Amino acid sequence: MTSNGAGSYEKTRQRHRSYLTNLMPEFLARLHWSRAEIDAEQTRALRDLVSHAARSSPWHRERLRRLAADRLTPAALRDIPPMTKGDLMEHWDAIVTDPRCTFRAAETHLAGLTADAYFLDDLHVIASGGSSGERGVFVYDWHGWAASALGLMRGLYDILLSLGRQAAPFATVSAYVASHATSALGQTFSNPDQPSVRAPVSLPLAEIVTILNRAQPSLLHTYPSMLPALCEEARSGHLHITPALVWSTSEPLLPEVRAMVEATWNIPVANGWAASESNGGAFCCPVGPGFHIGEDLNIIEPIDEHGNPVPSGDRSAKILLTNLYNRIMPLIRYEITDEFQIADGPCRCGSAYLKVADVHGRADDVFRYASGIRVHPLNFGSPLGREPAIVEYQVRQTERGAEIAIVARATVNIDALRSTLAQRLTGLGLSAPEVIVRRVDRIERQGAGKLKRFIPLPTF
Repeated sequence: MTSNGAGSYEKTRQRHRSYLTNLMPEFLARLHWSRAEIDAEQTRALRDLVSHAARSSPWHRERLRRLAADRLTPAALRDIPPMTKGDLMEHWDAIVTDPRCTFRAAETHLAGLTADAYFLDDLHVIASGGSSGERGVFVYDWHGWAASALGLMRGLYDILLSLGRQAAPFATVSAYVASHATSALGQTFSNPDQPSVRAPVSLPLAEIVTILNRAQPSLLHTYPSMLPALCEEARSGHLHITPALVWSTSEPLLPEVRAMVEATWNIPVANGWAASESNGGAFCCPVGPGFHIGEDLNIIEPIDEHGNPVPSGDRSAKILLTNLYNRIMPLIRYEITDEFQIADGPCRCGSAYLKVADVHGRADDVFRYASGIRVHPLNFGSPLGREPAIVEYQVRQTERGAEIAIVARATVNIDALRSTLAQRLTGLGLSAPEVIVRRVDRIERQGAGKLKRFIPLPTF
């Protein structure tokens, strides 16, 4: 099932890299498409996907049987009920379109991964980190894996070209295990002619600093939760790098983190959005905060808690994703609990693709108390983010309030911080809230290396 042997893997990988290289000019050209060209490609790809899913996926065959795929438009997607991660994990074998590809075999493959490896000769399997509380397993076909890499990276190439810089040397501080997309994609499509280095986020910070100092990256990629620590290392004189661009993915990028990076290196921060369900879901905007939806590769519908469409300018409770490029696992109106806010009007960069404000949280991060009170994570994140000494934090909901762990580089007035947060909760209607703030040396990360900032209690 797995491509065994270094020689076999390397030959397949080189063929895959050549495939990606051949696709690259088209994918870069698509960045400059008109709205009409984007809409035409969306419609074509959607009809192709739905036709294939109805023909080759037993689960989708029943779900899509009343649709005329050859006349389908993106607007008509609302006639299809959403699918959830629970649906995917329960009906995995019936959703995929290749009968050889079973959930049991995919799990066996994942369990044996050390470095990147192909599954069933030309496929890739990854697992989500479970940050939403429910693990997911996703399979990509040959084209889908290459398209996801290009969809993710093409905006960066465009920005670096405008800066007159190369993407190399490239350094990533992220997950190491190849079951995670950021690790596996980098290994599959690595280019020996463009120096790159991976620093596992699980390493001690001093070792990460040593690796980055040695690499001297032009492009630095990491999770937003790692950026405050790296900025502090630069300010203290331990980290000596001069990147042209910092690229953050996989977690919400908070405004104070963006400002910290810009102040430390005087460079732009390119924020991307990606999910295990669609690594190529968006590309970075070259003129400031936010990102553009890769609408040639995806359809994204922002919705409220009741499933109703959310207008531009309003923040959604979740999104529905239709991945147009990965045919082996059709995800059609798949629910993701990220909060999107579509910009109202065109972006000043000139792109015809929809613009989304930086994602600041997930619906799963909202604290819901027994009294019926809902507290958005920004009510904690804003006061904590304004404390210049705090490098990292994690907020755990309690029945009467919250328990907060902070990593700080200097003294923090914990009593004042506790009072501010308690006042916020009181103002939102929580009676006599209990807020505990404690200083710690480090905060444990998830298996994929991400930091879960907000941990709600189980739903009442």
